[in-house]
Amino acid sequence: MRSIFAFGRCGALMLTAVLMMIAAHSPASAQNIEEHFRGKTIRLLIGSGPGGGYDAFARLIAQHWGKHIPGNPLFVPQNLPGPMSLPVANRIFSQSGNDGLTIGAINPQIASDAILHPDRARFDARKFVWIGSALRETQIMIAKSDAPVTTFADAFAKELVLGGSGGASNTFPTATNAILGTKFKVVTGYQSTREAGLAMERGEVQGIGGITWASVKATMGDRLATKKIVVVGQYGLKKHPELPDVPLVLSFAKTDDQRAALLLPLATQEFGRPYVAPPDTPPAIAQALRDSFWKTMHDPEFLADAKARSLDIDPASGEEIERLVEQLYTTPPAVVERMRAVFADTGN
Repeated sequence: MRSIFAFGRCGALMLTAVLMMIAAHSPASAQNIEEHFRGKTIRLLIGSGPGGGYDAFARLIAQHWGKHIPGNPLFVPQNLPGPMSLPVANRIFSQSGNDGLTIGAINPQIASDAILHPDRARFDARKFVWIGSALRETQIMIAKSDAPVTTFADAFAKELVLGGSGGASNTFPTATNAILGTKFKVVTGYQSTREAGLAMERGEVQGIGGITWASVKATMGDRLATKKIVVVGQYGLKKHPELPDVPLVLSFAKTDDQRAALLLPLATQEFGRPYVAPPDTPPAIAQALRDSFWKTMHDPEFLADAKARSLDIDPASGEEIERLVEQLYTTPPAVVERMRAVFADTGN
């Protein structure tokens, strides 16, 4: 009995030692993650120009995110503007290391763009590490109060000149023109919604065809309060609580086919401020980024700063976004082909 007890005790000690060695060398080890990030810099590539809504969100998050990552790395934001955040998305997918030290703040429509335009979106959106999103957003259309179109119903009979800076500001009015028969004219080439907003003030354009309600409140609140701009329509899947009297663009769809076609570009609003890491990021690092992002979204200090800057926070987890992106890839081929033809004909 004594020898059996001794053997069992020895075996238990050996097993414990082995398990400790495995834990110490496991990529999921919290200690290893902390060592990995300690003293490091995380480059946050922002897929829009400075001064707009995406930039405001990303820079605020960069100020708080690092304290929730083991090792407390420093975030350095860098603007890399381009249509639909494609320069950032393409770089994150194929040119960034897998060490978690490069993250992209991107336009959510890169998910649908990858389906519609695989020639220019050189990635499979399902393969990104979707870290999380700061906001489930409602995109809206705005116009100057003296524009010929001030309600969405007006756009079926009158032209409205819109400033396009990529993403929703281009694709949403383009889609409604082709599917519903509206008469929007999109002037492209602006680097951000901020530039398009300044173009409105200069009289170059009369409105913006797709911009988030959160961005309007954060960057154009004064013009909204003084009624210099009006909300023409909202693209959300349901009405925003603060916009009960603004019509849903989806309500103008007369057939199931029209609704299905509109949903492909509109559904990405469920993750309106997403952050991604490269596809081959190790699982332990990916999980550390997801967990720390979620903690940041619920950090009282961060939420107070967001409120002070009039930035709404309504986060979605990386796992949730991942499921939504997978669903987008199940869109019926006939609907995809129809929308692909729409944007091919208009150059978007």
